[in-house]
Amino acid sequence: MPKRILLLLGLLLCGATAGHAQSQSGKTDPWSLQEAIDYAVKNNLQGQQNRLNRDLTAVDLKQSKLGRLPSINANGNFNSNAGSFQDPVTFTLITQRAQTSNFQVGASVPLFMGFQQVNQIKQNAFDLQASEQEMLSVQNDISIQVVTSYLNILFADELIKTTDFQRNLTQQQLDRTNILFRAGSVAENAVLDLQSQLATDELNFINAQNQLDIARLQLMQLLNLPTSENFEIVVPDIPEPDQNPMLVNGEQVYDMALQTLPAIKAADLRVLSAAKGIDIARGGYYPRLSLSGGISSRYSSSSRFLTGRELINNGLIPESLGFFDEAGTQPVIVYRPDISVNPVYGDYSYFEQMKDNIARQVGLSLSVPIFNGLQVRNNVERARIGEQNARLNADIARNNLRQTIEQAYVDAVASQRRYRAAKEQVLAAEKNFRNAEMRLNSGVINTLDFNVITTTYRSAQSSLLQAKYEYTFKLKVLDFYQGKPLAL
Repeated sequence: MPKRILLLLGLLLCGATAGHAQSQSGKTDPWSLQEAIDYAVKNNLQGQQNRLNRDLTAVDLKQSKLGRLPSINANGNFNSNAGSFQDPVTFTLITQRAQTSNFQVGASVPLFMGFQQVNQIKQNAFDLQASEQEMLSVQNDISIQVVTSYLNILFADELIKTTDFQRNLTQQQLDRTNILFRAGSVAENAVLDLQSQLATDELNFINAQNQLDIARLQLMQLLNLPTSENFEIVVPDIPEPDQNPMLVNGEQVYDMALQTLPAIKAADLRVLSAAKGIDIARGGYYPRLSLSGGISSRYSSSSRFLTGRELINNGLIPESLGFFDEAGTQPVIVYRPDISVNPVYGDYSYFEQMKDNIARQVGLSLSVPIFNGLQVRNNVERARIGEQNARLNADIARNNLRQTIEQAYVDAVASQRRYRAAKEQVLAAEKNFRNAEMRLNSGVINTLDFNVITTTYRSAQSSLLQAKYEYTFKLKVLDFYQGKPLAL
């Protein structure tokens, strides 16, 4: 019972894995090449990461455009003070416990920044265009990888059929030889030689199966799909190389690729971006002018609101008038009332103080660079080196493109020639094999000679398959550089 339960759980787990792979892709039928390319471009992790880089560059461009707008900031604070401190409202030094607060809003607008903002926007625009082209270039690279894995699956599938056919032929020959051996018509070494050849054929068949499994795994990984035994591809009808001649040469393909290939466009845009970097660095030589303004207010719990004045009668105060009486002996004294005025304070609320203590300011700020350790000059030099490096990268990209196209064209021509030669070789080797098979059955040749002829026949078949798929792949590479669809 435990074994049955474990077996049931294993089957359920395998079914869940296959179902997850199908549900993730939404496909249950075999994949065509175009479907695989479209899905890989959309779901490949490297492609997704490149799209995020493009989005980040778009944010940088948006930010550089918004940098020309005013910047507005507000800040405030509340403090509890004990001991001596400067009152923020009266600016007098007081010694008491009090609470203070202030609030301010300020705005700043750049009026002239040495054209750096304008050039930064242009540079970020070039960077965004380059990122978009680089994203397309990554998608193209993924497409080429999918085509490679797809053709590897087709090659391995045909190789399995070829090795299986050879294995069956050897098995049939072994069965006939066993009959002849039991009848005493052939020696035992004939049987042993064919058994050895059958073991070799079996190994070749297993190697072909392993090659198919690896190619299928590589394609599923490119599609970002979990491994599934149910993954299948559409087997297209691939034309024979001698029926599908090339109509262009390498120079024509290179000229077309220069106009359409995203990698070349991206390299040229990086050169334009680096040139704008020089203009940005040169902007450090210019003065900077900005306009600023703000509004603020303050509060202090030690402040009091004057609500009125109180009159206090202190009685009469004698006061000499400065002259004497008629006898001239006594000074004349008069009495006047002594009245003092005392201010009367009330509570001064927080919002009343904020309203009454409003202050406004506006001003222009001018900064003129005179000497800053030659930073601007060094920044300009760095930008120039960056532009030279970008131009070298563009030249390297063109050079690599030319070499890749030339190599693909030469390989395609060579594969086509090799296919023609291998096709003739297969025809001749097949005739020789059929003849050797009849001679072996008649006892004219021994199994050792037959195995040599069989090996030659198998090698010719393998060379034919390799030439066919190598030519198909190189032709697709040339189609890719011409902007043609990659579908088979």
